Amino acid sequence: MIHCEHYSSYTGPKLVRAVLDTEDITDKMTEIYGSQCNWQGSLWTFREAFGENSINKHFRFDFKGEGGREHWFHGFITDINQYFNPPLATPMNQR
Repeated sequence: MIHCEHYSSYTGPKLVRAVLDTEDITDKMTEIYGSQCNWQGSLWTFREAFGENSINKHFRFDFKGEGGREHWFHGFITDINQYFNPPLATPMNQR
């Protein structure tokens, strides 16, 4: 993982669900997302985030903001050594 200033100054919506193929990985991803909902201010490789056996697997993340707005993103892992660069859902009260 590498520190990322962009993520450090971010506070995102609550993570409510994370899935790798059909496996629920919400608990593990909640730890990585961190208590400040900012990926702990870092970029993680797919290997660090999803593990050695995540190659060629699909992932999906679901979030819910304070106002009830839902956010999600998904992707496919083709190289576990690449950085996982999740999009940032910016709440209306942040710029």
